[in-house]
Amino acid sequence: MITENPHKSVKDIIENLLFLAKEPITLKRLRDNLPYSKEEILAALDSLQADYQDRGLKLRYTAGGWEFTTDPALSGEIENFYNLQRKRRLSRQALETLTVIAYNQPITRTEIEMIRGVGTSGTLQTLQECEFIKVIGQKDSIGHPYIYGTTETFLRHFGLDNVNELPQLEFEAEGIKRPDLLKLNEDQARDGEITPVDFGMISETTETQKNVHQKGA
Repeated sequence: MITENPHKSVKDIIENLLFLAKEPITLKRLRDNLPYSKEEILAALDSLQADYQDRGLKLRYTAGGWEFTTDPALSGEIENFYNLQRKRRLSRQALETLTVIAYNQPITRTEIEMIRGVGTSGTLQTLQECEFIKVIGQKDSIGHPYIYGTTETFLRHFGLDNVNELPQLEFEAEGIKRPDLLKLNEDQARDGEITPVDFGMISETTETQKNVHQKGA
């Protein structure tokens, strides 16, 4: 456990811990490792979130913990400056499959294919490689098929605390749910590109960006 520092406030300590974190830090982790009460930690987090409200970085609660992200409104400028490249482009089919899983999990491959009306084996593999979905068990039925669900990476990418925060969607005429949660315009959908613009990027998106922050530039 971190000992209390008489020269630094709980707010200062938490700010530094969050800045260096590679993943969201939960309230439990903070309580277990800091010599402060739950009320003091929550007050510090609330104060930090207010401090960053009108700044370039944002403090957000996502995937069950707290983390710093860049301002969603500045993602275009950040990507242009660092020449960030997408690690993966997803097809329209993959986006639709991801949406079906997100809204119907836990769900098997057969159930996904019944909703979409097409095979999904290659698409499921792609989504697993992107770490957006994972096998969370096997169904107690003939063949014991794998059951799929979304991951913490999925939540962080779309700025969600849990799947209950997914927006309400309507059904298309053919019965497939629109991938509105990806907030794609028609051009992006045709390109099959996932964009985190509306949700913000983790403050350590690139190693270069992280080093700049650490040097106080």
